[in-house]
Amino acid sequence: MSSSNASTPSPSSTGPGPTSLQRFLRYVTPYRGVIIAAVACGVVRYLIPLLMPWTLKLLVDDFLVPGSARPHAELHWLMAGLCAAYALYAVTSYYRSYLSGLAGHRIIFDLRQELYLHVQRMSLSFFDRQQIGAVVARMTGDIASAQNFVGSALVNTAMDLSCVIVIIALLFAAHWKLALVSLAVLPFYAVISGVLTKRIRLKSRDIHHQLQEISGDLHEQFAAISTIQSFTHEETEAREFKAQSHRYFDTVMESVTLQSIALGATGFLTALGPILVLWFGAVEVWRGQLSVGTLMAFYAYLGMLYQPIQRLTELNLILTNSLAAMDRIFEVFTIYPDVQDRPGAAAVSRARGEIVFERVAFQYEGREPILTDFSLRIPSGTTVALVGPSGAGKSTLVKLLARFYDVNGGRITLDGADLRDIRLKSLRQQIAIVTQDPILFSGTIAENLRYGNPQATDEELRQAAREAFCDTFIGQMPKGYETEVGERGVKLSGGQKQRLAIARAFLKGAPIVILDEPTSALDAESETLIKQALIRLLQGRTALIIAHRLSTIEHADQVVAIEGGRIVEQGRHEELLAKPHGLYRRYASQQILR
Repeated sequence: MSSSNASTPSPSSTGPGPTSLQRFLRYVTPYRGVIIAAVACGVVRYLIPLLMPWTLKLLVDDFLVPGSARPHAELHWLMAGLCAAYALYAVTSYYRSYLSGLAGHRIIFDLRQELYLHVQRMSLSFFDRQQIGAVVARMTGDIASAQNFVGSALVNTAMDLSCVIVIIALLFAAHWKLALVSLAVLPFYAVISGVLTKRIRLKSRDIHHQLQEISGDLHEQFAAISTIQSFTHEETEAREFKAQSHRYFDTVMESVTLQSIALGATGFLTALGPILVLWFGAVEVWRGQLSVGTLMAFYAYLGMLYQPIQRLTELNLILTNSLAAMDRIFEVFTIYPDVQDRPGAAAVSRARGEIVFERVAFQYEGREPILTDFSLRIPSGTTVALVGPSGAGKSTLVKLLARFYDVNGGRITLDGADLRDIRLKSLRQQIAIVTQDPILFSGTIAENLRYGNPQATDEELRQAAREAFCDTFIGQMPKGYETEVGERGVKLSGGQKQRLAIARAFLKGAPIVILDEPTSALDAESETLIKQALIRLLQGRTALIIAHRLSTIEHADQVVAIEGGRIVEQGRHEELLAKPHGLYRRYASQQILR
């Protein structure tokens, strides 16, 4: 069974786009055969019980009336046939449940995978605007709600509708006057559905939005729990969470009220119909216009009629929630990455490493410009250190180099080619990044190292660990390279995490290395080991170093002092220190550089 290949519309397309339901149905199309089979099994499963009331009519009117001449053999064949029908009922019940579950889970699997890949391709600006918890909520809770559409709406609705049609036909075949009486309440179902459905759907969207906000805030707070506790803001955050939960509770109860009204009204109509049938049917029996067996069968069919109608009313609520979830899911698909490959962008096998910033201008969305007319040439194989106050634009430069963002003006070139003319994946394969707080994933040391090169052999893994001075502490761990590091590497010290990040960069073997304050928060012993590892790592590579410690950058080929998004000074470490009133000298004297 192949997965869905449904694609989102091009951002350049014009005119009204497809609705969320239409887009969702694209994921259903590859599994329409499975769904049709599930519906067919469900229809058979629902129609088989319709044999029971008619059997009851035959028993009462033909076999149990005094003086009946029907042979007993016919009775035995009738009941044996009913047993066989219910054996088929069991088989179709299994396949209806299995096939509808298979289709639903496969469709959601495809949708979740495509949503995951779409979010992964988003630019950093998307994550600047979105809470991570909110994005996760759409990939879990909203998709689970959308899954109900397949099992409950597509399959069950078809079964219930077929059942209703057949039962109505049987009612008219049994007694057309009683049938009209029994159906008199159905228009009221339509009125209730039309009035309440829209309001319930709007409330459902509000519930999903509020739950997304709660999920996002919780994710943010638990990630920063140490900060909350250090500032003793537990009670403040708890009060805000309580207020937020109250708002969510009020919205949920409004939705519950609407649903209760709908279910209560339909429950009354479900009871009213049979009462009218018994009333009118009893009069017909007195008049000799209706047999007792027919009235019993009619009453049984009527009960079967209102059951699927009741389910259809409940399914309408499920469908409303599913459609609201679909709207939220496909809202994400309408957002496209700010950073994309240009048409005709080429791949780079291995860059030489010459980097040129040509009159670069950049500002983050809704903020003041960070860089204005910034120009810098970094020859291949050289190490350049970037220094300056916080907010000067140092980290922005390396983000632009990796194309996490695109420049607003000017351009950046690699070996003479505009970065936007290089395929994004190919460009980032040329760059290894070691940050101040390296990110490690839950898993083993070996798995985290192989993030730099999934095809690395065990020997290459160990060699990279030796180059980064990791092998000693790894060897002291109970399971060595198979030791679990915990979420974000919580089981390791800062120095150990930093050396693993450097080993990962060794494994990647990229010609360009970015070091973002790699030793700013380490003790002296760890800093010494990491400095030695970095010297090895940078040999023969182009490197950009952001650092606040002189010891980290004193061996750089070039030091660039940046202030206000512009280059203020540029030269070697010794040259800049020799300037009595220079910015670099002032930083050093203030021990911003140590």
